[in-house]
Amino acid sequence: MTRVSELELENLFIERLEQIGYEYVDLHTYQDVLDNFRVQLAKLNAKKLIEAKGEASFSDSEFERVMNHVDKKSVYESAKILRDQWVLTLDNEKTVYLSFFDSIWDNNTFQVAHQITMDPAHRNDVVYKNRYDVTVLLNGLPVVQIELKRNGVDINEAINQINRYRSYSFKGLFHFLQLFVVSNSALTKYFCNENETVNGVPNNILKSLVFFWTDEHNKRINRLEEFTATFFQRAALVEMISKFMVIKTTEPVLMVMRPYQIFAVKAAMKRVIVENKNGYVFACTGSGKTLTSFKLAQLLRDQPRIDKVIFLIDRKDLDDQTVDEYNSFEADSVDGSTSTAVLVKQLKQADRKLIVTTIQKMATAVRSERYRDLMESYRDKKVVFIIDECHRSQFGKMHRDIDRTFRNANYIGFTGTPIFEENRGSARQTTADIFSAGDKLPACLHKYMIKDAIADGNVLRFSVEFENSIKITDVAAPGVDPEKLDDPQYCAEHDIDISPLYHAPQRIEKVAEHIFAHHDQHAIQGADTYTSLFAVDSIETLGKYYDVFKALNEQRPEEKRFRLAAIFSYADNEDAPDNPAMYLDPQADTSEGDQQLAPVQKENAQMLLQRIMNDYNQEFNTAYGLDSFDAYRKDISKRMKQKELPQIDILLVVNMMLTGFDARTLNTLYLDKNLVWHSLVQAYSRTNRVDKPTKQFGQIISYRNIKKAQDDALRLFSGDGDPNCIVLESYPEYLERWVRNVAHVRLVAPTADMALNLQAEDDIREFIVNFRALAGTLATLKTFSQFDWHDLSVAMDEEEFEVYKSAYLYFYDQTRVQDDKKKAPVPVDVDFEIELVRTDRINVMYILGLLKEAKSSKKTAEERERDIDLVKREIERSDNAALRAKKDIIVGFLENVFYELPEDANISEAYEEYEKQVLQHELEAFAQENGLKPEDVQHVFTEHNFRGELSDEDIRKALEPYHLGLLKVIKLIKALKEFVKQESLRFQAEGE
Repeated sequence: MTRVSELELENLFIERLEQIGYEYVDLHTYQDVLDNFRVQLAKLNAKKLIEAKGEASFSDSEFERVMNHVDKKSVYESAKILRDQWVLTLDNEKTVYLSFFDSIWDNNTFQVAHQITMDPAHRNDVVYKNRYDVTVLLNGLPVVQIELKRNGVDINEAINQINRYRSYSFKGLFHFLQLFVVSNSALTKYFCNENETVNGVPNNILKSLVFFWTDEHNKRINRLEEFTATFFQRAALVEMISKFMVIKTTEPVLMVMRPYQIFAVKAAMKRVIVENKNGYVFACTGSGKTLTSFKLAQLLRDQPRIDKVIFLIDRKDLDDQTVDEYNSFEADSVDGSTSTAVLVKQLKQADRKLIVTTIQKMATAVRSERYRDLMESYRDKKVVFIIDECHRSQFGKMHRDIDRTFRNANYIGFTGTPIFEENRGSARQTTADIFSAGDKLPACLHKYMIKDAIADGNVLRFSVEFENSIKITDVAAPGVDPEKLDDPQYCAEHDIDISPLYHAPQRIEKVAEHIFAHHDQHAIQGADTYTSLFAVDSIETLGKYYDVFKALNEQRPEEKRFRLAAIFSYADNEDAPDNPAMYLDPQADTSEGDQQLAPVQKENAQMLLQRIMNDYNQEFNTAYGLDSFDAYRKDISKRMKQKELPQIDILLVVNMMLTGFDARTLNTLYLDKNLVWHSLVQAYSRTNRVDKPTKQFGQIISYRNIKKAQDDALRLFSGDGDPNCIVLESYPEYLERWVRNVAHVRLVAPTADMALNLQAEDDIREFIVNFRALAGTLATLKTFSQFDWHDLSVAMDEEEFEVYKSAYLYFYDQTRVQDDKKKAPVPVDVDFEIELVRTDRINVMYILGLLKEAKSSKKTAEERERDIDLVKREIERSDNAALRAKKDIIVGFLENVFYELPEDANISEAYEEYEKQVLQHELEAFAQENGLKPEDVQHVFTEHNFRGELSDEDIRKALEPYHLGLLKVIKLIKALKEFVKQESLRFQAEGE
């Protein structure tokens, strides 16, 4: 069957748009776009213009004033202009309020244009000439750009193409583009425009912000024809732009909602405005409930019939985050009430229609005699309560008091983990009971479960490793299987309590050692270092682990130490121990060979927390105490959400941060506690926020056997779906995938050298796609605790992979070239996902630059030592291959040369000279050890670097003058090859 060409696809798409009411307009150049805009803007504002000047048109000078207002504005500024009215002074000195867009859909003019060309001849800020596929215009302004590829071509290439257009040719009125659509006919996605630069740095659209379109049941609409029939309906497009996009006010960001968010808002609006009933939205954790609830609150607030919209949050640690996010969407839209008195003051303000507060404060207000009169005044007012994390038990307990006061209220809940019959525990009511809409209407307004979010790429899957931390080979009790003693259900059925084993000092030490041994594998991905949580079962356990962690950390070289922190709510009944806990002093004397830490003092939770805070203050140069706990919590939250130093590497918690805490920079959860149902899903979901391609999943390392509890919970909260769709495959399965990926790479390029010599565009494209998949599999394998290159070498070893990677990077670099001097016909829009393979943010030049700064005469001795400490940390954190290979050389340079250099020394030259000395010393040492001349070893080394590899025959010829026996020659050939390979990796110049 003959494929439809891109041009044919464009024409078919335009025909479909014309059928649903779009007018085709023949625009070729930017001047054509300007001329059309002038006509259409006058048409939209015809009534005002006729009243003010007698005709619906602009004079040249009037249109010039319009262009002065709209031209040379950023995407963000243009989005605001599109939605605002603007006062135009006419030539007759009268004024009119011009609209650029009308939220009543049929007041707008809808047009479609084909292959508009932007070039430097028509705008001097256009860098390269580009011709666009299909452009949708509203009132003459380009608002949607559609880029189409022929069937079978990866639509990511269309995304890359749009990113190029954004950088080089989307100028002037094309800054009004709100949305992009990309399709290859069989697969279609949409996404939002953004400023093309942020602080002068190119700001490409992230693949994670490119969305599928679906129906209200989350069924994906892939084909362009079906997508067009729903997404491009004229009323739907205007509704999308007017209601379901957000212009953040705290940063220049434009956002578009995803289908499930839109359907949830629509369903909730209908439930309140039309049906006057309650309901809840089941939207999985991490799917953007805050944005959804904000849009719902904003739209409800703007309804004249509604007196107040009150957003209720269950816990203080969620309060600040929600208020900050709401205010980022719309400046000063909410003022988080810090006390019941502040809440009451806000309730008295008639012009404050949106309030964010905690359910505890609202419950206090309605129970208080002091506020009775105020609360009575709300008895019959139309109030809508939006409840975040509405699965929490506190809401069920306090709901009755609030409901008795606000008799005319509606309640809309949001939760990723509803309370069902299966997981309600001691709770009397399910979420459906609390948000009941009567017998005729379902309580659940819309579902978007974790399986849907993973399928859409809106959250990540989980990689779960269960580490057996209790091994018992024999038990005295008859009929008890020692192999099942780590299974909580088995122990419960047989009335076995093994909790003392979980808290034994020897086990705690072994778990801590395992975490420390493998933490870098989990945390360092690509050029980024992610943060992690370690959740334990009690404050007492946390104290024991914290002390062991500290002791282990102090045994490590200073540059390899982890930044540790801990937090818990010591006043909270669910966290606090019944009695003062026994804690262990890591400094206590122990008998030789004793692996246990000696108990030396009793310490209650407050004492422990203050001690932890003291360590934190010393680590991060802060000054927190028990009286500033909230500030301490906020500082921890901030450091957990950043990848730059100084961040927290491992945060120990009991229950805090396991719900409501969202951070893309967190990717690992260590568990030494039993979790079930919603608490398990909530905790797991701290790790699976989408970030860069290198973050492919959230990692769970559990030291308890909660496999059955995990499967039950994931099945329940995915609508009885297969939990294996949510959890990553095992290490052996990824090894099999590695073998398959290697085979695909070798089909295109049997050797790495052949990859570098690929010439045909289709071959290069296929190599890039296959190697990208291989690199993704490797990135996944490296996160498993049992990762070992030896397991992978059956198909491809590390050295060969690095050579293939150099070909991949070579082709990537060719796409950066913007002239005709390319050495290879690389498809310019191919999707590389370079983050999977390039890890040179912390490279040799970067380290030398830090050393140069440290040598500055303006630095104090203390600052210089701090800089050196940073350098050592950066070296350890980097997984850049060249830097890793040179690590011992750089450390040697620091210890033996750096401190003796004058302040004005050229650090790079000094380091290069030191490298030469080290190389020469090692060549001479190898020569002496093996009875060879240094110049002969140097010759083999140089030849290897020049050719890329040396055969056994080449080395044998170099050894002929020594007249050695056969066995000796074979041994030396092997030793020389290994030595030269190792030294070449260590001493190659950066970038080779």
